[in-house]
Amino acid sequence: MSSEAVGVFASAEDVDNLIVGGSAATYGDHPYMCSYQVLSGGTWHHICGCILYNTRSALTAAHCVGSYTTTRVQLGSHVLSRTDTYQVERSVSKYTSKCEMVSQHPSYSGSAAGYPNDIAVLEWTSPVTMNNYVRGATLDDGSASWAGQNCELIGWGRLTGGGSTADTLQKLTIGKITNSDCSSRWTGISGATINANHICFYSGTGKSSCNGDSGGPAACFRNGSRVIVGVTSWGISTCNGSYPSVYTRISKYRSWITSTAPSS
Repeated sequence: MSSEAVGVFASAEDVDNLIVGGSAATYGDHPYMCSYQVLSGGTWHHICGCILYNTRSALTAAHCVGSYTTTRVQLGSHVLSRTDTYQVERSVSKYTSKCEMVSQHPSYSGSAAGYPNDIAVLEWTSPVTMNNYVRGATLDDGSASWAGQNCELIGWGRLTGGGSTADTLQKLTIGKITNSDCSSRWTGISGATINANHICFYSGTGKSSCNGDSGGPAACFRNGSRVIVGVTSWGISTCNGSYPSVYTRISKYRSWITSTAPSS
């Protein structure tokens, strides 16, 4: 690997953090946004973002799913350190006997170049009630390329690579680039392979996803409404915006999501 190593945007240590180069989101603007959390030392810790799919499931990155025994999804949150009015939690587990599941994509590889098929479904048993602050996402159907459009990255990831943290949800407006352009910009970085199942965002230095943003959404706009086009996957470890942020392309996994997630 290069000294500017490529890496997935999550680890057990990188928690409660912010998007790089963004600003505070408005509470209620992103009702599909949720926090995937692990219980450690008697306290719940944010480890990744996630995307509410329906009343009983959410999407996240496959690399977010570790060997944790006690995890939950927190929905309707804006500031993680406080209890927001519409906040609700649902427990999830890898143990299917509990009827609460975590399902990584069967072809995900954390050791292959480009971290292919980096997507997972989180499932719980008791449905959540939808409202203006807790609402399932509209997923990309693949009918648009989105290239050249300004889109939004959302998350609780780091403000700078290895830098300061805060717990208010952040948003970042950033351009969607073609996969060809994305691949060219990653030339020379070991492990940075772009394939058709990726979608990339880049606006130059200072804007990026970072640690803690993994599993969260990239949203582009259609007729004034947000469409979720990607799941945060990987990027340069410095998070300085010098390389594109790489996401799992939602439209390539619609059939798998439908067949894996529970019905509402």
